[in-house]
Amino acid sequence: MMKEILSFGLVLVMLALTDGQTPTPNAQMVCSNKFETTVGPECFDANGVAFSGVIYIMNNNRTGSLPPQTSFTDFINSTCLPANQDKTIPCVLYKLQQINATQCTQEDRMILIGKGSKLLGFMEDLCGKPCETEALQSLAQCFAVIQVSPDPILGLNASIIDDKYTVVGANESEYTKFCNNRNKLFSCLGPLSSTCPSLLDKLNLLGIDLTGFEALSSVLCSDKDKYIKGLTCFKTQTPAITTCNTQSMNNMRTVWMNRFVTGTIAPSKYLGKLCEVKLTQMDCELQAFQKSCDTLTELKTVAECTMLPKFCKENAPYQKVYDGMCQKVTTPASVTTVRPTLSPLAPGTISPKSGTMTGTNSVSGLEVSLAILVAVTGLRTIFV
Repeated sequence: MMKEILSFGLVLVMLALTDGQTPTPNAQMVCSNKFETTVGPECFDANGVAFSGVIYIMNNNRTGSLPPQTSFTDFINSTCLPANQDKTIPCVLYKLQQINATQCTQEDRMILIGKGSKLLGFMEDLCGKPCETEALQSLAQCFAVIQVSPDPILGLNASIIDDKYTVVGANESEYTKFCNNRNKLFSCLGPLSSTCPSLLDKLNLLGIDLTGFEALSSVLCSDKDKYIKGLTCFKTQTPAITTCNTQSMNNMRTVWMNRFVTGTIAPSKYLGKLCEVKLTQMDCELQAFQKSCDTLTELKTVAECTMLPKFCKENAPYQKVYDGMCQKVTTPASVTTVRPTLSPLAPGTISPKSGTMTGTNSVSGLEVSLAILVAVTGLRTIFV
């Protein structure tokens, strides 16, 4: 749903801004020029990150320069330190909004969007780990090998507020296929945790804990009749569940806007805010399901508590809330079974299902681009 809103909003805003006209090269680009001349010294240099180095890498060494006695690798590592990203990224977003508060022509606004989008997208790619692209492809191919869609955890609509109960199937057919092949799947997925640890961080942003996923699948696949009954009950929209869904979407929208549009949530604080959204959702939904699904709610609780990223369980701000909900049930221990490794096929051998996330970041190019559009146009009604 959110991705559909993003895609549709992107088209509408682009059409509105261009008004169907081709930009004239002689237009005065006051706003975009101001962004270009101020973003470097105010958002990077002032925060200890040499913007000339960013330009150097961004333009493939043709312009700009690295700081004296600083290697290419050292500069990237320094630029991508969480403390530095927490200063530079929010500043860029603020700068876009600040400049947009002045009068900008439609053509100038489009240039501003392009420059801001390019810079933030570059920073996302620069600070992503090289292994993540191949690891995500391999993960998708592990699912493809057993002919099961990875969309429940990697689809374009995937987010931390997704229903984690349905990760083994949204109907009886999907459930049977998944459970009959779960050992093969997790033999394939197992090596990814060690070959690309940063992949786990990206999955955490989507509310996925890989070791928890395997442990949970063992529980859910052990009682088909109970699982199918749960599917039916948990899909029933009672007024209480509808209220929870609306609250969760609003909370998610607020966090997304504050991270990618206003910059009031720093990158390093993003997962923590997602934890708050997810735990609030769980508290609301589990109370509602207790009234409508009674004893089946225990299995739903096990699913949500087991899949929750460790960060949301073990950090002080969230631990009390987590314990209050999850100590009522027995969550399965992390799986430590050692078995022969099944390697995924080489990238490209089997095409993942259309719509699967395959970028280097859990933050897509569309999200970054639309974030810029919303930031500079003020069209927040897209998300209302």
